[in-house]
Amino acid sequence: MKILVVATWYPYEENPAEAPFNAEHVEAIRGQGHEVRVVHVRLGTGQAMPSQANGSWEGVPVRRVAADPKRPLTLLACQRLLAQEMAWADVVHTMAFSSVLVALPVWNARMLTGRGRPWVHTEHWNGVVNPASVSPLWNKLSGLRRVLRFPHVVTGVTGQLAGEMQRFARPGAARVVPCVVKGRGPVLPSTFGSPLKLVAVGGLIPRKRPLTTIQTIGWLRDQGVPAHLTWVGDGPQRTECEALVAELGLEDSVTLAGSVRPAEVAAHLTAADLFFLPTEQENFFTSAAEALAAGRAVVATRVGGFSDYADDSNSRLVDDPRPEVLGAAILDAAEAFKDVSADTIAAPIRERFSPETIGALFDSAYLAAIAKA
Repeated sequence: MKILVVATWYPYEENPAEAPFNAEHVEAIRGQGHEVRVVHVRLGTGQAMPSQANGSWEGVPVRRVAADPKRPLTLLACQRLLAQEMAWADVVHTMAFSSVLVALPVWNARMLTGRGRPWVHTEHWNGVVNPASVSPLWNKLSGLRRVLRFPHVVTGVTGQLAGEMQRFARPGAARVVPCVVKGRGPVLPSTFGSPLKLVAVGGLIPRKRPLTTIQTIGWLRDQGVPAHLTWVGDGPQRTECEALVAELGLEDSVTLAGSVRPAEVAAHLTAADLFFLPTEQENFFTSAAEALAAGRAVVATRVGGFSDYADDSNSRLVDDPRPEVLGAAILDAAEAFKDVSADTIAAPIRERFSPETIGALFDSAYLAAIAKA
């Protein structure tokens, strides 16, 4: 089939880390033998256009177009491009909530003139599940989620997300299609030596709770447990984190590694004994899934749909984010998983979230959309 992907977030040369999950979904779809084109809509005034408007990304044709509400001509140009591409496609596949708003006018016009296409929408965004966690403005505007009624099939990357989407979607339209999780390289055993090696992957932002993470390392030290945390990622709280590390005297126990390439993230996961991130809110929680795919058990807060795959067989999830509770969970995990082979942890995740498995789920979604169109 010919699949048109419309995405408001997609990797590009200047920012290859933008929404890699969308590109990985496209790879999984192509792996099923489909022909895929991507229209990357740069939505909003603050979205700079990539230097290369038309080209390819990882072998997939990508056309990039601006859509700035303050510049009406860009909106018209965007709609013309989408109309051309929808005429080519067998199925329209939007990725990210704002892509629904972008694609809807053209798709609806084609439906009204008898030239409609089956429509599948894929969602990763936390704002669909918990609007208040995004901003007060989006919380007020969250009724816009009713536009999820238009796609024939909607997919969420977790059961929690799909369940919330079903409240707004067509009857029986929602289903779960997770993110792709690639096992990068061989699975190597953990050492669980001294110090206990912990790794966190995420932005240094309040939602990821880096200060709480650092305080937990301090609590472990105070209990006589040597531990070292490597935080992979950067953000606006870096200075605050550095100050807290100095205040607690943890300079030898905490490393702020900054932003690194994906291959380097994999190396940091492999070097650790446990993944630890007491985040405030997640959906799929890709970094935790990647840690499990590397054979590293997870310690985190129970705050999102990632409990689809993180359970007592591979993780310790807690409801209380206080450092002493988190520290106790780390000690529990170290004891529980020190004699569990890394392969035992990694194998189910690598199989469940492989490109082949995810591609087959999208095939099923496309057939369902075609049947409903």
